[in-house]
Amino acid sequence: MSRGTQNTLLLLVGLSAVVMVIKGTYLHFVKPSLLPWLIAAAVVLIALAVASIVRDLRHAPAEDDAHSGEGHPHRPWLVWLLLVPIALTTFVVPPPLGAHGATPEAVAATEPQRRPFPPLPAGRAPTVSIPDVVMRAAADSANSLDRRLITITGFTLRYPEGTDLGGVVIVCCAADAQLARVHLSGNAAEAAGYPEDTWLQVEGTVLAGTAVASTNFIPTMAVSRVTRIDKPANTYAY
Repeated sequence: MSRGTQNTLLLLVGLSAVVMVIKGTYLHFVKPSLLPWLIAAAVVLIALAVASIVRDLRHAPAEDDAHSGEGHPHRPWLVWLLLVPIALTTFVVPPPLGAHGATPEAVAATEPQRRPFPPLPAGRAPTVSIPDVVMRAAADSANSLDRRLITITGFTLRYPEGTDLGGVVIVCCAADAQLARVHLSGNAAEAAGYPEDTWLQVEGTVLAGTAVASTNFIPTMAVSRVTRIDKPANTYAY
């Protein structure tokens, strides 16, 4: 690979990161708190590429004279094909992970250690993230979900045993994404009528004792209201 191609690759990678930051599509890949590091990486890559290009332009005549007698076969078109995926990433951004993109939840071998969780927010039906619902149902010794009407938001998932509402959780980036889900029961017929991967806002009450080893600690919610919503700009939970 020639130095010119290396410099171009480096420059394109840095510019593609800048484009994703400007368009906000970096949230498809990493959590928001990593934005400063992404910007810093893009700046470093672009600076290195520009510095290398300037250096090569200054020394090009001398290097051309030094290697004028050498004959090496090149296939530049093979090397330039490496630029295609980088250019596509800049202009055609893959969508965030959805119903089937994340790693399924791990099967828990033992019951999570129970501890008291903070109280839920005040209000008739406070919004609680699906991962928080799953954790509270399985491990909250304060039983903060008991007899509380809550609101959860996620995408529909179809299973032989019924319809679930799911969400994708990432710790650092999309590479470590995992699926969290809540099983829907009761007045869940409306939710079941939507196609898979449809985003819904669901009100209901988590049934005590449903997040157990036999259900892989997936809680069940008795549904009281279902509202279809648009897919949010940022679909991940953290």
